[in-house]
Amino acid sequence: MKIGVNCGHTLNGAGSGAVGIMPESTETRNVGNALMNLLKANGHEVVNCTIDKASTQAEYLKKVVEMANRQDLDYFISFHFNAYNGKAFGTEVYTYEGRQFKDALEVCKNISNLGFANRGVKNGTGLYVVKKTKAKSMLIEVCFVDNVEDVDTYRRVGANTIAEAVYKAIAYTNV
Repeated sequence: MKIGVNCGHTLNGAGSGAVGIMPESTETRNVGNALMNLLKANGHEVVNCTIDKASTQAEYLKKVVEMANRQDLDYFISFHFNAYNGKAFGTEVYTYEGRQFKDALEVCKNISNLGFANRGVKNGTGLYVVKKTKAKSMLIEVCFVDNVEDVDTYRRVGANTIAEAVYKAIAYTNV
């Protein structure tokens, strides 16, 4: 399989993502890089679709999609971490039109089995990278960076375990 992985958001400045107890842009790279390593170690071709710097959020999104669409990808995965004033928690996956793909459902299940609430597969048609990427795509919101319980759970299980949960869902399910 040829898989594009996007570690969501720029490192700082425009488009750097949510900041809470921990910064989103740092953690997307921790999980995304761990998944890319797992994929490569298991014989998959990986395209790193991460953009570290952009002048605006719109420029960032455009660059990510252009990078992904230059490839003939079987799958595109974008990692993110949510924020909602510390009042929401859990993991969720966004797909085009909220399609309940078996692998997307498995991602939610596998991550929630680590101690996060399962918020389910949701309609991501309004999300630029989900809507504009040619390949089958999924945007994974691992957990909420501004929720103490989510952050504690994330720190306990770690980025590598999250990546393994995602890997098991996509590698062992037909795409």
